[in-house]
Amino acid sequence: MTITFSRVALTTLAVTATTLSLSTVANAQSPVANDIADARECVDADNVWVYVEYGEDSEKEPEGACATEFTAGVVALESAGFLPTFDESEFGKYLTSINGVAPEWDERELYWAYSTGEVADDYSVDYTYYQVGASDSRPEGGTVEAWVVGTGEETPALETLPETPAATGS
Repeated sequence: MTITFSRVALTTLAVTATTLSLSTVANAQSPVANDIADARECVDADNVWVYVEYGEDSEKEPEGACATEFTAGVVALESAGFLPTFDESEFGKYLTSINGVAPEWDERELYWAYSTGEVADDYSVDYTYYQVGASDSRPEGGTVEAWVVGTGEETPALETLPETPAATGS
């Protein structure tokens, strides 16, 4: 009886370890943790929706994900699963890329413009361009943090948070 119990316990342990390993690998394959369809649920839960537009020079489509940690804009960006890189300047850290997309500062003067968006009852979003960097911003729950490759003149294209699709049975 002890040998049978040990075999069952060992098998259960092996199955659990394999399941945990596979779920970690599956989650690690996508740098963005959530699908944009969950935006309303995110802000309704008093979290921060992070929205990224990679610009016309990039083949990447805009993405969004929910940040559950948002003590600063940088924290929200990373909490949502985006991969930022930074450089140092005499003014402090500045964002150079998100998920490998680094805008070129050429005659167009493109950079990662950063805005915060207030979400209305109808889920429309009203953006304000940040006057501080992502290390100094303090996002509030129920808002949108938007990053757009541009000159700072552009407004994020996400004007209304998309509806959460109805669950389908299987």
